Amino acid sequence: MDESDALATAVAEVWPAATELLSGRDLESFASEVLVGLRALEAAAHTARATPGGPGAAAEEAEEAARRRLAVLFAGRPPLGERLAASFDALLTGQERRHVPAPPGSLPYLRSLIVPVLYATDRDGTPGGDGGDGGFGGGRGELRYGKALVGIPDDHRLGAVEKPRRWLLRFRGSPERDVVLGGTTELSAAAFGQEARSLLDGSGPRQALVFVHGYNVGFGAAAVRTAQIAYDLGFTGVPVLYSWPSRGAVLSYEEDANNARWTVPHFQDFLRRTLTGCGADEVHVVAHSMGNRVLTEALAGFDTTALPPDAARLGNVVLAAPDVDADVFRQVAPALVRQARRCTLYASSRDRALGLSRRLAGYPRAGQSGEGIVVVKGVDTIDATALDTGLMSHSYIGDHTSILSDVHAVLHHGTPPAGRFGLAAVEHRDGAYWEFLPQRR
Repeated sequence: MDESDALATAVAEVWPAATELLSGRDLESFASEVLVGLRALEAAAHTARATPGGPGAAAEEAEEAARRRLAVLFAGRPPLGERLAASFDALLTGQERRHVPAPPGSLPYLRSLIVPVLYATDRDGTPGGDGGDGGFGGGRGELRYGKALVGIPDDHRLGAVEKPRRWLLRFRGSPERDVVLGGTTELSAAAFGQEARSLLDGSGPRQALVFVHGYNVGFGAAAVRTAQIAYDLGFTGVPVLYSWPSRGAVLSYEEDANNARWTVPHFQDFLRRTLTGCGADEVHVVAHSMGNRVLTEALAGFDTTALPPDAARLGNVVLAAPDVDADVFRQVAPALVRQARRCTLYASSRDRALGLSRRLAGYPRAGQSGEGIVVVKGVDTIDATALDTGLMSHSYIGDHTSILSDVHAVLHHGTPPAGRFGLAAVEHRDGAYWEFLPQRR
């Protein structure tokens, strides 16, 4: 174990004491500073280790500066500084006694962030029950609200981006699953709004990000995906999941399709409550696959612009691989465009899941590109065919860095396609759309 790994391990060992000695805003601020410091240390150590022929003087100085930065952070919070120094020294001297140095980069502790995800669901089941789905099943139930805690492994590539205030820094000594659902707590509708307002306080822009999952997705997987998208996008507002009763089974496509229609009134109630009772100024929505049926049908029959003047506005609507009849989407698109600040649709001709859906339905899907790609006034259509999006090419919204970067530019900056990296305009009989440029290998 080298000095950088020893220091990172010492931070993990001392961290429980930090959570006991500090609290509230003081702990939140300190955790953000420590998180950025650890990322800087890992990045500097990675650069030094990856340098051919060994690290040069500049790389060694950068790594040493990162170690000093962490040490100074803890030294300013006595007695944490003394504990960190003692743990660090013990790790190094213990290594010398064993005469078996650990390989560089083999940290015994894994760092993660605990992300609070608010949710609304009309699945059946008992919230907080055992299992990876938080006690929820795939059958129909009443609309209920709550909060889930999801552990997300932290990545040093995020660099100096601080964590949102209410995300907790955690270290664990075993690698179990990297991304886990830690538990669910049911809330009343009123408490749901209060919790959202509490999470938004001090978060910067008062924004919520709603994720609507697709076909063949259980509650646990949907909660994890919500947290992962918020993490990857560096979203500092409130992540919110709307989970409708998907059976979470490959052979339940028709049942899921029926439930996606059945849930629409509940989603409208949820959206109304989120826009009017959660203290947000703007609510963004990302829908994936069959979840776009829920979203588009709901907005076609519910005018969010008619809500009271102090209600949140509908911000960016992101339609990822929408499993929606392409002609039906063209009919309802004006309702989406009129209500949202910006609508972005991601499509691909490689999407095998939508290819199967098209064969079952007999008509093209809005998430398919090619000759029949959906181009509608007011909707930014992005063709992702040129990207390597995996075997099924269906879950690229949360898996591909180029698309995440593109969504980041939309959500954080409202950048139109013409100003986003890696996109080229394509003329079409119905107007222009955009496509990702082929990736270099």
